Amino acid sequence: MVQSDEAASRDAPSKQNSDEIDYGVLFAQAPNLYLVLDPALNIRTVNDAYCRATMTRRENIVGRNIFDVFPDNPDDPKADGVANLRQSLQRVLDLRRPDMMSIQQYDIRKPESEGGGFEVRYWNPMNAPVLAPDGTVRAILHSVEDVTELVRIRESESSSAAFVHEQQRVIDRLRDANRQLADQMQQIKDLRRYTYFFMLLVESSIDPIITFLMTGEIKSWNKAAQDMFGYGSAEMVDTPVGRIVPPELDAEQETLLARLRSGEKIHDFETVRRAKDGSDVAVALTISPIRDEHQQIIGASKVVRDISERKQAQQRMADLQEELIHLSRWNTMGMLASTIAHELSQPLTAAMNYIRAAHRTIGNLDLPEAARARGFLDKAADETKLAGGIMRTLREFIEKRKTHRTPEDLNRIVEETLLLGTAGSAEVKAMLRLDLAPGLPSVVVDKIQIQQVLLNLIRNGVDAMRESDRRELAVATGPDEPGYVAVTVSDTGSGIAPDVMARLFEPFVTTKENGMGVGLTICQSIIEAHDGKIWGQANGERGASFRFRLPTAESVGSRDAA
Repeated sequence: MVQSDEAASRDAPSKQNSDEIDYGVLFAQAPNLYLVLDPALNIRTVNDAYCRATMTRRENIVGRNIFDVFPDNPDDPKADGVANLRQSLQRVLDLRRPDMMSIQQYDIRKPESEGGGFEVRYWNPMNAPVLAPDGTVRAILHSVEDVTELVRIRESESSSAAFVHEQQRVIDRLRDANRQLADQMQQIKDLRRYTYFFMLLVESSIDPIITFLMTGEIKSWNKAAQDMFGYGSAEMVDTPVGRIVPPELDAEQETLLARLRSGEKIHDFETVRRAKDGSDVAVALTISPIRDEHQQIIGASKVVRDISERKQAQQRMADLQEELIHLSRWNTMGMLASTIAHELSQPLTAAMNYIRAAHRTIGNLDLPEAARARGFLDKAADETKLAGGIMRTLREFIEKRKTHRTPEDLNRIVEETLLLGTAGSAEVKAMLRLDLAPGLPSVVVDKIQIQQVLLNLIRNGVDAMRESDRRELAVATGPDEPGYVAVTVSDTGSGIAPDVMARLFEPFVTTKENGMGVGLTICQSIIEAHDGKIWGQANGERGASFRFRLPTAESVGSRDAA
């Protein structure tokens, strides 16, 4: 049996021989902390170190149940020191083997003189059985080591390490965040640079580039678009793209939007768009859908090319082709007319011979009827002679020949040309006023070419009077500047607009619905080839006048001699 504290004192070695070890004193003064329990877990004895560590007094705790002396801290809901110690002591009783416990938090109740309450303590306990000879547990030696300071140091070190770790983790996170921020800043910088480059590309494009949402709302409008349509960017952005679509093409615009919504790209679609000043512009559109990151179509970009010049060139080519076909027909008719003129010359000659024979046959008859017949024959002879002259002039005019300049009477050229120029214009019912200056000096010209010029001016004058109330064609000759003679052809037609008059001798400029616009250009080249000059002007009241002058044969001879 384990002796009580009093028995231990009574049996203490101090009562034995002085050279023998006093185990009671040794136990009481041992530096380690010991407490002895009986199997009922009542405190049988305790050493001084244990009492100092637990702030107890031996006389106050010996004989009491250990858990009555050392209860759990009631202020700590997680306190489990009593339970853990109880389990350890029970294992010692059951197994009769020492039981090492892990470090326990087992708070110690402070004396009232020190303020009362509980003080946090950590212990490293071990419980060992004291066995009787029969192997039963006689007592339990409960030893502990106060490791409170060690735990606190470790906790502090753990807290510091945790703090350092947390600081490092925060630093690492900040570094990662800074790196990500730098990457994002670089991406934003690159994006801004690409965006700026794209804006410059769009703005510097010579073709208008327009972007719009699928709702039809314009989102960008470059300078080329402004130049083409007259609207500024501020006027067009956030307005409907259909603003430049002529109303009659609304259905076409809806069809284009439907094709875009289906994902179709549209290439070189030729149509018309309307500018701010109301003029229509022929354009070719290339439109591509714009998709977001989910490949959803959110808008479109449109490149517009002005094809007005190409359309005009195509129209000019078509007009020229029509004129070539027309000229081909005229060429064919000219060849046919030349043939007819040749074929008619012989019948006309025969008719003239028959008229003369008839005139001679009745020439000696002294009858009133014969006199009337001779008058009819004279008129028939005149008309036949006139017809023959027209046929001869026509053949000469149509005939392909080399340029041949000879001294000519300008008045005679005018008279012969009038035969052709007025032929077939009877329906116009124009009155001809001919004013030929007598005694004009001769000119050295290619007669047929000058007749071509005169014929062109006369036919133009007749055509210009078809819709006029007053139809009067005047042809006059006369002197001009020294060394020159001139011809003037005037009409009372509709006149010529000032802007057309300024370009009248340019190729393909005409006021006629079916005209080719090359007649006056050819006239100018012929007159200038003869060292002359041709020009036109509006008449004071109505109509227009064309005048050309030619050097006299004498002045040409003087220049050649010089």
